[in-house]
Parts: sequence; C-alpha cells; structure tokens
Amino acid sequence: MRNVVAPTKAVSTLQIAYEAVSTRDQGVPGMCLVYGRTGAGKTTAITWLANRTNGIYVRATSGWTPTSMLAKVVAELGGAPMQRRADMLDWIAQQMLMTQRPLFVDEADYLVGHSNGQMLESLRDLHDLSSAPGVLIGMSGIERRVASARHAQTHRRIAHWVEFEPADLEDAERLARSVCEVELDDELLTALHREAKGSVGLMTVALARIEALAKANGWPRVSAEQWGDRPLFLGRRPAITGEA
Repeated sequence: MRNVVAPTKAVSTLQIAYEAVSTRDQGVPGMCLVYGRTGAGKTTAITWLANRTNGIYVRATSGWTPTSMLAKVVAELGGAPMQRRADMLDWIAQQMLMTQRPLFVDEADYLVGHSNGQMLESLRDLHDLSSAPGVLIGMSGIERRVASARHAQTHRRIAHWVEFEPADLEDAERLARSVCEVELDDELLTALHREAKGSVGLMTVALARIEALAKANGWPRVSAEQWGDRPLFLGRRPAITGEA
C-alpha cells in the first residue's frame, strides 16, 4: 500500500479552506472547523496537512483543562514548562505571531464539552493575538455545538466549515488508485464501496487485503470473480447507533 493521501472531494475542500485562511486579508477570521463521522478520513488528511504546513498538532483528551491544553502546546513548540496560564498563552501567541505556524487541535469535541468553555476561549485568544490559522477537528455534531450562542465568539472566528462526508464511488476510485498497488475491476470496487458504506478507513482495510492476495498470486489486477466470496472485512462491523 502506498503511504499517500487520496485526493477525495473532502481533502480537496480542506486544502482550499486552509489556503483561504492562510492567505486571508488582515481582519478576516482565520479558523476552520473540520468534522465528520469516524472513518471518514479526517485524521489522515489532517496529519498530512499539518506536516505539509509545519503545523502545531495537538490531540485533546478527556482530562484536558485550559492549563494542561496550553502546556501541551508549549511542549509541542519546544518551550520550557511554565506555571501560570497567562504566561503560557502570551508565550504561545508570540511564537505563533513570529512564525505564523497554524495550530491544529484534534478531538476538539472535548473542548466544546468543557463546562465553562475556557479552552475554546483560549484558542480564540491565540488566534486573535497571533493571526495564525487555527484548525479544530471533531466528530459530526460539533458544528452544531460550536454554532450555539454559548460559543458565539469562537463561531464568529470560523471562516470555513469542512465536512468529511462518507465517500462516494468516485472517491472510492480515487482512493483505490492512490493507495493500492494493484488494480480493481469496477465490480469489485463497487462491492467494496457498498460494503464499507463510504468509510475511507474501512475501504483502506479492504484494499490492503485485496492487495495482499493479489501480490501473493502475482496478479496485477483483481476482479470480483478472482476475489470470489472472500470477506472484504473480517467479522461484521456493528452499526453505530443512529447510523444508516
């Protein structure tokens, strides 16, 4: 399997959104919110974008507080530990102002769910003080929570809302061409897309299984007939509550 990011529609939209906030005029909001279901390809795309832009990437956890969040960003920037939250915020903002490195915060649902909203407010402060792009990444539903009156200040800073929807068949074709080192016929690709229900993560798992079989047999191309009744996934994936 090739270690590349497939140019799906969502990835293309993410690129356009990031370019817009990174080249925006002064005074224009510079934050993005990226959201979607598990398996939609968000993490792979964000990791690629953060590496390409020399971004500051942190992943929120359930145990985060405003202080521990800022301490994590300080550590990612190579700074020495600090005691006071205000000192950390000022130092991070100064570093971001000088370098214009974007800040990526994954699992941002934990920030929105924090009781007093202080973590989101700190990120808004960093954006306002540095003018550097900020990208929040979360699950489907975070967009509604951020759009609530409680988070109105952060909501106004978000210029682009990028949804990673389930991949369509065209996206599945792009994924297969990009990451798989053998070809699939149309029938097999269609079956893969249907069984994965558009999940990029599940399709990648199935493509790896197909590629392994093809290489073991010396096949440059795999048809539905060659694949036969082999399962694309081991076991049956239970549906997530509320999932169609």
